[in-house]
Amino acid sequence: MHRSFPGFALHKRWLRSRSSRRTEGGQVGTALHRDELIDRACAQTGLDDFGDLPFLEPLDVLIHSLEYDARVEGAVRELAEQMLQGLLAKRLLLVHDRAANPEIASEIVRAPIVIVGQPRSGSTHLHALLACVDGVRAPQLWEMSAPSPPPSADEYHTDPRIATVQHMVDAMPEELLVRHPMAATRPEQCNLLNDWSFINQAWLASFDIPTYREWLLDADFAPAYEAHRRTLQHLQWRAPGRWVLKYPKHLLSLDALLATYPDAMLLWTHRDPAVVVPSVVSLTGYMRRVNTPSFDSVSFGREWVVIEELALHRGLAVRDSGTYDDRQNLDLYYGELMSDTTGSIAAICESLDVPFGESSRARLQQWLDDNPQTKHGVHRYTANEYGLDETRLRARFAFYTRRFGVEPERRR
Repeated sequence: MHRSFPGFALHKRWLRSRSSRRTEGGQVGTALHRDELIDRACAQTGLDDFGDLPFLEPLDVLIHSLEYDARVEGAVRELAEQMLQGLLAKRLLLVHDRAANPEIASEIVRAPIVIVGQPRSGSTHLHALLACVDGVRAPQLWEMSAPSPPPSADEYHTDPRIATVQHMVDAMPEELLVRHPMAATRPEQCNLLNDWSFINQAWLASFDIPTYREWLLDADFAPAYEAHRRTLQHLQWRAPGRWVLKYPKHLLSLDALLATYPDAMLLWTHRDPAVVVPSVVSLTGYMRRVNTPSFDSVSFGREWVVIEELALHRGLAVRDSGTYDDRQNLDLYYGELMSDTTGSIAAICESLDVPFGESSRARLQQWLDDNPQTKHGVHRYTANEYGLDETRLRARFAFYTRRFGVEPERRR
């Protein structure tokens, strides 16, 4: 079968040399095999054109790291296989849709609103609130999970894919939804727009893969953001709107994001890192623990603090570089958002020159009524269980809190 991407033959020998590996007991185990995953994705979709964006290198590094770092076995290995094959199939279908509908490539993504800043700083809440505003469009979980064929405005709220994805959400552990609320029709983090590039920080949350992590932190993110842009074109083709996007880890690659969307408006959410970091470590630690039999909470806490610190340093370095207009930055503090939600959204809309009329206010209030903070329960965690100390965290992140005047917050 013809493979429509460069470099396929060059990697076959490399992968075949890794088609098996030794387990702890010395027995030979079957390894994740990229060629087999590709064959399955092609058989699943009946397609074989993977498009022009490079992806073999990140996929190979990811597979190698899953095998030799995470040492995935049993149900975890099956999960990893399903995820990889699913992304390959997603890529095939997106490339096919774009070829079948050339007008998708003419879509212009204008001045997207991108929520950056720390995770657990009200960014998820803000994302959903801005999606209530007339003319503003947030990518929902269902359409990013199953984007092919492109959704239509007429069937956007009745598309059968909504029920399929909601069924998957309903099967998720309630404890995960407490930490990060999800629903098929709820806005979700936009790394799902470019996950098919295999350049995706989210893998680090679910698996202990230091080889992939080190590769990723030094990677060229341009293909990932081109994939991101093409997926937005795909989704807005028949269901238009001004995009509001959210992913805190855009800070790791903010230069690449702005190279792709030079007119983007950046919303920086701010909150006390001594509260934020233990909360995000608890969320990501829950995901990592499920796939890591030897999970050590203290070691994981140390690992993830470095990632959060690095993300802020990288993001602020781009902000200070002078490569884009400072008027593209808007700062929002967690306390302000929570104490005056409607006023905060109105002020943001005014800054963005987005009308905020009565219908938007009504939808926003309805969303607040339907989605109280404790809808799925209370997220309970402590810094100590991950080897973290609030005083030391505040000292470590003082470079950030002093700059933006972020006040210490007392957890209730």
